[in-house]
Amino acid sequence: MTNDAGPRTVWFHREFERLTGGHVKHAHYFGHVGRMPGFERRLTFTETPEDAARDRERERRRLWPASPGELADRWQPAGRDVLFLAGTDWRYLAKRGLEALANPRLNLIQHVRHAHAGTELHGYLANRAVRVCVSAEVAEAIEATGRVNGPVFTVPNGTDCAPVEAQEACAEAVDARPEPITIVGYKRVELAAALSRQLHAEGVRHRLLDGFLDRDAFLGLLRRTRVAVCLPRDEEGFYLPALEAMAAGCTVVTLDCIGNRGFCRHEDNCLVAGADVAALAEASRIAVQLPAAEASRLHRNAADTVRAHSLDKERERFHWILREIDRLWSGASVSAPSGAVGGNYRPTVDFMIVGTQKGGTTALSRFLARHPRIGMASEEGHLFDSPGYSAAWTPRQIDERYRRRFDPGAGGADGGGSVLGESTPIYMYLDEVPAQLARYNPDLKVVVALRDPVERAVSHYDMERGRGKETLPLWLALLAEPWRIAKCREPQAPESAVRRHSYRSRGLYSRQLRNLYRVFPRERVLVIRSEDLLDRHDAVLDGVFAFLGVSMGVSVPREVVFKGERDARKHRLARFLLRVSFLLESARLRLMLARPEVRRARKLEHQ
Repeated sequence: MTNDAGPRTVWFHREFERLTGGHVKHAHYFGHVGRMPGFERRLTFTETPEDAARDRERERRRLWPASPGELADRWQPAGRDVLFLAGTDWRYLAKRGLEALANPRLNLIQHVRHAHAGTELHGYLANRAVRVCVSAEVAEAIEATGRVNGPVFTVPNGTDCAPVEAQEACAEAVDARPEPITIVGYKRVELAAALSRQLHAEGVRHRLLDGFLDRDAFLGLLRRTRVAVCLPRDEEGFYLPALEAMAAGCTVVTLDCIGNRGFCRHEDNCLVAGADVAALAEASRIAVQLPAAEASRLHRNAADTVRAHSLDKERERFHWILREIDRLWSGASVSAPSGAVGGNYRPTVDFMIVGTQKGGTTALSRFLARHPRIGMASEEGHLFDSPGYSAAWTPRQIDERYRRRFDPGAGGADGGGSVLGESTPIYMYLDEVPAQLARYNPDLKVVVALRDPVERAVSHYDMERGRGKETLPLWLALLAEPWRIAKCREPQAPESAVRRHSYRSRGLYSRQLRNLYRVFPRERVLVIRSEDLLDRHDAVLDGVFAFLGVSMGVSVPREVVFKGERDARKHRLARFLLRVSFLLESARLRLMLARPEVRRARKLEHQ
């Protein structure tokens, strides 16, 4: 904690040539310090030619509204002051001969390229600092390098854009917008131009944005747009334009760029397409033609996403780090304790939703998060299935990695019976993970959401197809699945066949449940059906609440899970063959869930 020996200063530096998203976020953190009691701020800019400086002065003042006393010619930190570094600000530290200072350093990490070996940014990871990453994907990327010197926290990027009012976001109002499609292509100019040519050839009216706009003009354009096709680079640390388009009430079509995986959820709050012209054109057509109910659902979820990524939440999380800076800095270069954890140590996570993918786990997680005594991780954990996971990690070391995924103070510091949970639906599918979960927390409770395996498989296939990760037709992908999985040597790799192409095998629920029951007592495993969550919403949630030991009867608004399948005749033959192939498995599952021990667990749903 900081002490009371008067205010202390946080020193900022910028080399500003033109507006970028990185500068906008740096300015946000400058603003956060200005609203933190007990702290002052100072800002210095690298000198630029006089004529250029005049041209940029107005933009600087708008981004960093500093008083004259907050601007400095150079850094002159006192002993208790904090140094805020982002990007290549480490150069300034070296240039000014300040590297030997003992002052705490906060390092804002905004891109996964910090993890690229051989780059300048990668080299800075060895410098001691408390690191603040704009997404969990960035944090995981730099931690996987093994070079990071100091603790790593995730503070998901916040936006100053509030979601449009409900009347502006309704289907009728959005349909009336003058721009049917806007291609936000200034980061992928060639792909954007090719998509524009394709849409022109198809007679689809659209607007191509292949250069920077003033931010106010850009946000105004989004508010006049029905469908925003947001094209990030192959790798981004977060990709704010997609979140801004959600705030503007657009139906968002975007690409996977690593850093947006935590908030761009295909067919939940946006459409994630493959990075080719054909896939993007198809997704754009689908987005324009979405039925009103599906479009409204997408917009509601997008608005929830924007609220979860507000500047207020970002500020709250950063203020917690700043308040704790002395404690964090004092241990920044100290490794987490190894060996056995003391008997009084209580793991952070009380329960996990472990499956199944495309089985309603996102909706269930969102519903549980609305209970006042349940704190859910900000996004899927993917810790125990990470390529960097080590079975040698202690529960305390695991919790160091989990900590950044929960809001500071989550879990009821008052000891009032709150529980913390996370959802990673692949955990049930990977044979080795359940044992690791039990090793982490022997008292862990496990929730499993199952879906009709045929519909799950088709939905999984459509998702991978939409992401550009699957090129085979469904029938051929199903034939190739056993071969693909058998040939997979690194199942935990992000693009492995085990993750991407396990359409049918993930529906073999009895084997996965049997593996869970080997390490968890049956009374600590709750199995629900996603179809029941739709049909008997309140009763099923009450069953989950009772299982977790929190109060029942909490009203959670009913939502219909977004349905990606738009044509019941689509994949008709493959559906029939899948249904036949699952006959024996369905019988096994019914037998397993009919056992007395499981009936007692499921009975909670009906109480």
